[in-house]
Amino acid sequence: MRTNCGDNQRMRKFAFVCLALLAASACTKSTSDKNITYVTPFKAVELMNDPGSMLQRAPQSVWVDPRSPEKYAEGHIPGAINLPFPRMTAEAGLVLGRYDLFVVYDTSYDDTIAKAASKRLIELDFSDVYTLEGGLKAWTRDGNPLETGFPAPPSAPEKAPAPQQLRSGARNRLQFYFHNELSSWAP
Repeated sequence: MRTNCGDNQRMRKFAFVCLALLAASACTKSTSDKNITYVTPFKAVELMNDPGSMLQRAPQSVWVDPRSPEKYAEGHIPGAINLPFPRMTAEAGLVLGRYDLFVVYDTSYDDTIAKAASKRLIELDFSDVYTLEGGLKAWTRDGNPLETGFPAPPSAPEKAPAPQQLRSGARNRLQFYFHNELSSWAP
């Protein structure tokens, strides 16, 4: 039995659309509130100050403030990066790519933006994402400080020392070491 050429094209298009939908659904990560890991201010500081071990390096951690720049300027955790939620999908890889532990916070206990930002980071394949339970209210209630103002623009990197300076410094350290070692061997 012969089929119409138009039917074959429709079948191919249908198969292509089905495969495209299947591929697209496999690439997206679905999250819910169950994926959020809440931490107290004490636990967050403890996680961020983990020294690592002999086999595992210390994590590069960062506070993430997903509020507007104006809210960030009113008060934020010292050292926090302001990455407003509307820009998170577009800029998270660039801004947060060098870190591997994230603590996201908001203003209070009932704010939804910290939850939404944490879920967004998880959807973007960031791991070790935590949400500060109670936000800035819990942070300050526990006696922790806040900073105000906008973050300073990045400064130019410091000029690397000249090779001669490195060599003379190393030479001085070696001379000091050997002088002390040799003098301890003297009769």
